[in-house]
Amino acid sequence: MRAFIRTIAAAAAVVTLLLPTASGGQAAGSRHVYWANGTAGTIGRANVDGTGADESFITGASHPSGVAVDSSYLYWVDEHTGQAGLGTIGRANLDGTGVNENFITGLTEPRGLAVDAGHLYWTNFGPGTIGRANLDGTGVNDSFIVTDGGHLGLAVDAGHVYWADFSIGTIGRANLDGTGVNPNFIRRASAPLGVAVDASHVYWSNNGRQPSGRGTIGRARLDGSRTQQSFIGKASNPFGVTVDSSHLYWANHCLGLVCGIGRANLDGTGVNQSFISGASGPEGVAVDAG
Repeated sequence: MRAFIRTIAAAAAVVTLLLPTASGGQAAGSRHVYWANGTAGTIGRANVDGTGADESFITGASHPSGVAVDSSYLYWVDEHTGQAGLGTIGRANLDGTGVNENFITGLTEPRGLAVDAGHLYWTNFGPGTIGRANLDGTGVNDSFIVTDGGHLGLAVDAGHVYWADFSIGTIGRANLDGTGVNPNFIRRASAPLGVAVDASHVYWSNNGRQPSGRGTIGRARLDGSRTQQSFIGKASNPFGVTVDSSHLYWANHCLGLVCGIGRANLDGTGVNQSFISGASGPEGVAVDAG
């Protein structure tokens, strides 16, 4: 199992918040989808309608996995070799300038990434912890939340942190201050890798323990009820998942001929497994708020 995880590094999924900044934030009409190309070591970007894909928008990473975005910066985790203390979080301006591959250093197997108005959050797969830091990179706490399991994808909303636990097949949840940890908030997922949340639902990618090509995207209400493990069916090796006001997006990590970003309407219709094609081992995925 450990070998499988290292071969197919985990993906992150996040809810991205568009926050006001002194520089004015995102200009109208310039929204984008971002993804981590774990195989190529790059961060890709495309317009939110799927056009203008750039698979090498940011280069220089070793093995990027999770990716997150706010109104000022793009962030990504780089697990490097998976050894203790070598993982990093990178940061760049939204136009791709100002790349800092070592914005936060000294992490252990970071995989998932999320951002809100005050903090960055990440999962550490090996130790089974969730880390947190201030948005300026200070106040790093690599063990902000401690549970057993193999934590991969991560998401955050106004009240909670959510994580996908690949090893036990659950979606966990805790309060934003790290209290109220519930590793079994949603049960019976199938090797979940990514997780996302919006105002009404939690979503996750069911990657494994199914025949080839039969991965799914699951969904439940915010209280964990009305679970649908196959809300969207037949995703191709789904990793990261993210959501905006109109669509759900997920990374198809190169199974068969499908290798790219999928998209569907929030009601599960309009499924397009190749919304953006040509990615190189995509894992985490994020989208500007809208």
